[in-house]
Amino acid sequence: MSRDEPIRLSTKSIDVALDPATGAVLQVTNRLRNIDLVRFAPQRVPWRVEIADGVCSTRWIENFKAVDQSVDTNGVRFRWSTDEGLVVEATIATQDQALAFGIVAHAAPGMVIDKIEYPILTGIGDLSEKADSILAHPQGTGFLFRNPLSLFEPEPLRRQGLRYSPYPEGFNGSTMQFMAYYAEGIGGFMMHAPDPAGDMKWLNFYKEVAALSCTFMHQMPDMRPGADFDVPYPVTIAALSEGNWYEAAERYKTWAQGQPWTAQGTLAEREDVAKWLLDDVGFSTFGINASRDRARWLDRFHSITGKPVFHVLGVNWPKEPTGYGRGHPGGRDDWFPATFSEENLRTIRKNGDYWAPFEFDLLLDAGKSESELVVANQLQLPDEKYSFDSYRFAFQCPATDYLPALHAWRDAELTGTYGADALYYDISANNVLMTCRNPEHGHPVGGGSWMVEAYARMWENTGTAAAEAKGSLVPQGAEMISELFIPYLHYYQARAEASPLSAFEADFFRDWILAGQVEKIPLFAYIYHEYGPVRMDGWGKLSREAGDLWFWVASRVALWGGLFELNYEFSDLEELEELIDDPADHYADFESRAYEVDPDKVAFVREIANARTGFARDWLVYGTMLRPLPLDVPRLTLDYHLYNLAQRLPHYDEKGSLEVDQVIHTAWLSPDGRLGFGFVNMHPTEEIRIPLEIDRPRCRIPEHASIELTRITGEGQDMITPGSAEVVLSPRQVTFIELQYSA
Repeated sequence: MSRDEPIRLSTKSIDVALDPATGAVLQVTNRLRNIDLVRFAPQRVPWRVEIADGVCSTRWIENFKAVDQSVDTNGVRFRWSTDEGLVVEATIATQDQALAFGIVAHAAPGMVIDKIEYPILTGIGDLSEKADSILAHPQGTGFLFRNPLSLFEPEPLRRQGLRYSPYPEGFNGSTMQFMAYYAEGIGGFMMHAPDPAGDMKWLNFYKEVAALSCTFMHQMPDMRPGADFDVPYPVTIAALSEGNWYEAAERYKTWAQGQPWTAQGTLAEREDVAKWLLDDVGFSTFGINASRDRARWLDRFHSITGKPVFHVLGVNWPKEPTGYGRGHPGGRDDWFPATFSEENLRTIRKNGDYWAPFEFDLLLDAGKSESELVVANQLQLPDEKYSFDSYRFAFQCPATDYLPALHAWRDAELTGTYGADALYYDISANNVLMTCRNPEHGHPVGGGSWMVEAYARMWENTGTAAAEAKGSLVPQGAEMISELFIPYLHYYQARAEASPLSAFEADFFRDWILAGQVEKIPLFAYIYHEYGPVRMDGWGKLSREAGDLWFWVASRVALWGGLFELNYEFSDLEELEELIDDPADHYADFESRAYEVDPDKVAFVREIANARTGFARDWLVYGTMLRPLPLDVPRLTLDYHLYNLAQRLPHYDEKGSLEVDQVIHTAWLSPDGRLGFGFVNMHPTEEIRIPLEIDRPRCRIPEHASIELTRITGEGQDMITPGSAEVVLSPRQVTFIELQYSA
């Protein structure tokens, strides 16, 4: 083989061309669909290694003075040497019809390795001229980016796409360890880091100059001088033959079901679950004032269904006042006696509802009690975060003894003395990088699975203490989620499925979402719904002024298996006779908007809550999400008004509209094997008839099996003739079609 001739590795479905002079990736081809990933001249950068020159200061090495390579039946091995004494070795091999990239960096004496970026795929373009090229990514539990080559911009960072997407990070990063880039309906590529330990890494896909790049970046877990970094897992690239995100998600799910974070079993199989949260609660509220009397509003929420409601009360309950921009408690002397409104707690107990206190999980004020301990145990992050987020909060480190001890003490008091039914942790593990650089803490300097384990131990010990104090299981929940924390959390709060009628994790893509170029997809639910935890989402208000897009939000939260949430963090409760929710009493500043309650929205909350706790529970609470049926339905343009938002944000008080499908649809498999097809027709007054064509191969139904279809709503059920029968969908009603078959 000539020194100038590319090195090639192939499987039946994919092959790669490598530059023998640099080791850079020149081409990746999907042989099943004749699709090339690299369409432009690639950069000849094989890897980048970040070196720490101090505790927080770093620099990158990407140049080398020599490269050696060898090719054998197992693949290709490259070895690069640098002027600074760093030696890098990589292997590229075929593995289960995929290409697997592995790397190790050998440090020079005294050198501290921080990160490795490898593989680096550059020169990526559109995959086809016949169909849209799409990126499906686990950022914020799942987003779809249409035509990223034209959508993304080469600068600044926040317009590049996903230049840095840290894992595991649920707020501004990756919640799972794969992504897919495909031509819609044709085929594409799946990039995956099959890492059972869940080490800290980045899954990046972005625009650089005139082409797209895809890279994986890996964090050194223990940054000791002279230590080598052997990344303990490969990065694989495989061919996709269908051209949709479901194919990649199903492959990833097959792998994920053999990992530690699903070993506890499904919700239907587990005994360590809160049955009231799964079976009884139809919707939730978030942020109602904890220390002021809001009992009559709590009564009104309960009256919507007459069944249990889950209330995550606001953050303003500790002895030392707290709120957004108003400080936090410090050590133990700042927490109790708590200032919960006894009228609120009495009303919740009377109604048979449930509640959790909002806690800023990792934030303690260094100017309050135990200040020396608070300062000594603060998390130390590197100067360069490699994220959209700057992580400016003074987080506490969970890998020391201080925070876990305070955490368990505080929450046992909340459940034992005040009777909290659950615990909620805001700005917690899913909102920060899995790293700490403080050399005085007694843990490794670096980041990764050891930090995940520290959070897990803290939550487990706190859960045990809280349960002993209360005498029963106390579910714990957090802001956002990542797959590694599935075994430890019973629920989580998110907002992206309400976008654009919400804030936070979808903010960076807001204009792209409104333009129809980016959309939220239920990627995390498709892979993990039956394992939990329960997703609270919706960011809902009950006013007419919130607009009709609210029904689209509530419909997809419900049919995607979530618990719909009404939110009162940054705006007031709806008008209630002569009562007002005084902004002066609240923990966040807001302009009073005491709008009246919209009876249509109240009726729809009742509709989705009764479906979740009633006829659709086996699917929406315990079920496995399946691919939906192909539907061709009309489009609706729905208006919205976003006023439940911090007033400093640029889209506060935004009014607009979004064109969406008239029908929301999902498909589910219950634990006992029943297929359920869920629908909501969002038109306010008109019914719609849609053909129901059952694809036997897709539904895995034998060719000669007898099919029985039942239409189920809150009003009852009736049989449907199988075949190409029409399904009648009434306005704003949850409808399920149950399919059973017999040989």
